[in-house]
Amino acid sequence: MALKLNCNVLTPERQIYEGQIDFAVVQAYDGEMGFLYNHAPLISELGTGEIRLRTGDNTEYFYVDGGFVEIKNNSLIILAQEAAIKQELKADVLEAKIKEISALPRPEGYAERLTIDIELKKLKARLQIAKK
Repeated sequence: MALKLNCNVLTPERQIYEGQIDFAVVQAYDGEMGFLYNHAPLISELGTGEIRLRTGDNTEYFYVDGGFVEIKNNSLIILAQEAAIKQELKADVLEAKIKEISALPRPEGYAERLTIDIELKKLKARLQIAKK
């Protein structure tokens, strides 16, 4: 009997991944969480960053931003507000957007600065995954 997790990665628009995996690492709101066969039931909020799904020697990478992860009875469900497969992320496009935003003058208002900082964080997380 194979000790695998059934895994689904879903967004409101589409199903990004469905299959059996050996190991998963997701970006929770407060750090990374790893999941193996027979993990205790858990629900957690997702953060912004990387998901790694490993089967044998193959690792698949995804970008995730917000949502929830649930594991129960060896079934891992990742419900993401926003997610992308590594192959959808283009490093040159992301680098250009980062340069463009970084070149803008810093706004004086706190809310505007925070919005720009959050957007840069998301772009850099996507870029890191695209370069793997």
